[in-house]
Amino acid sequence: MRSKTMGPIAQMVAAAAVSALFAGCTIHPVGEREERKSAVAAGRPFERPLTTRELKPLPAFPSPEDLAQTAMQTSGDLEQRYWQWRAAIEQIPQDGTQSTTINVSLGSAITRGRIDSRNTTLTIGNDPMTDIKWPGKLDAAARAALENARAAGIRFRKAQFELRAKVLDACYDYAMNSELIELGEKSRGLLETAVMASEARNESGAVAPVDVLKARNELAQLKNEVANLRSQLPPERATINALLNRPAEAELAIAGKLPEPRPLAYDDAQLMSQAADRNPELMALLAEIHGKEDVARLATLQRVPDFNLAVSTDLAGIAQTLVGQATLPLLRYEAINAAISQASANVRGSEAGLRQAHDDLGARVVLDISTIHDADRQLELFRRTILPRAAEIVAVSRSSYETGSGSLLDLLDAQRSSISIERLVVSLRALRARQVADLEAITAHDLRFMPAR
Repeated sequence: MRSKTMGPIAQMVAAAAVSALFAGCTIHPVGEREERKSAVAAGRPFERPLTTRELKPLPAFPSPEDLAQTAMQTSGDLEQRYWQWRAAIEQIPQDGTQSTTINVSLGSAITRGRIDSRNTTLTIGNDPMTDIKWPGKLDAAARAALENARAAGIRFRKAQFELRAKVLDACYDYAMNSELIELGEKSRGLLETAVMASEARNESGAVAPVDVLKARNELAQLKNEVANLRSQLPPERATINALLNRPAEAELAIAGKLPEPRPLAYDDAQLMSQAADRNPELMALLAEIHGKEDVARLATLQRVPDFNLAVSTDLAGIAQTLVGQATLPLLRYEAINAAISQASANVRGSEAGLRQAHDDLGARVVLDISTIHDADRQLELFRRTILPRAAEIVAVSRSSYETGSGSLLDLLDAQRSSISIERLVVSLRALRARQVADLEAITAHDLRFMPAR
């Protein structure tokens, strides 16, 4: 009756299988699959090279939001961030996989020119130059890589909102200059009328020649200001084209109007809470801290021995050998302790950096909110009180000048003051729009669509 115990070849195969299991296994931490799915979904615009992508055509007169959405699909900087995220994800299985390999060797003793199967040995084991790592070490390394990948993904989303803010800022600069040019052209017509009236009255002796010169000089300065504003439009258009990954000189019909001020969906306290809870940079720093905590755990696990396995048999099946080795880190205790302390210091340093980033972010949010509120206050004051009064002063000054009871200098001063106020209103609208875009980048939300709590 045959024995039910495994034969020598079967034993060898079993031992080799155990060795291969330890040598080739890969740890996949919880959350890796979800991170990959998120990356694939976010990277659909970048699946094909830019030259072959099917991009949604821009409207004839694109809004700032239209341009921002196009930039999301064409920006080289944003795409670079995305592929850095994908590369970080691929680091996870690399760090979670055994670094050793399977080593197969065949040796034979040659006796009098002959080879005997009993003296020929087949050995299977892991590469003796690279130990089999304890699975806990692979788990810690894979988790650290996962947290780094999460941080890269969060920074990709941060880059999306920062890109949107840059496009909106560039569009607001262009729109502000366009509105200032429109105001300048309107004032230019009024000044030209005043110059013609002063020249006519000078011929009749009703005004002094110096008043005519002042009027002409005022008109020349206004024309120069308008020309200067016009000269800024091509560089601003080139900036927008660069953000859209288009040639700098490409034609682009940009809307020349600033957006009307819109109320924020959240109050100040809610905005502060959103910034603290959803800010991409804070979330990325927190993920990096978790990764460094896993690195600290990995440093502690270096105290656990690694090992080697090998099994050999002669081809005749008479003798088999199973060899196991443990690599004890007895001479590395100081280096291991130093690595543990170093990892702990890195965690503490990152925690301090996160705390400072949180405080800096809070100050930035407060500045944005205060600027928006102050701009709202000033816009309300100018629109309801100061602008109507300035227009009335210009009308009264013009009437007085036309009837001869007022001077041309008074009319020019009144008109200059009215123009300055209108320019200030345009600048306040642009400033407010920029601060709103900055808040949206901080909270990673379009505030127009943020639901009330």
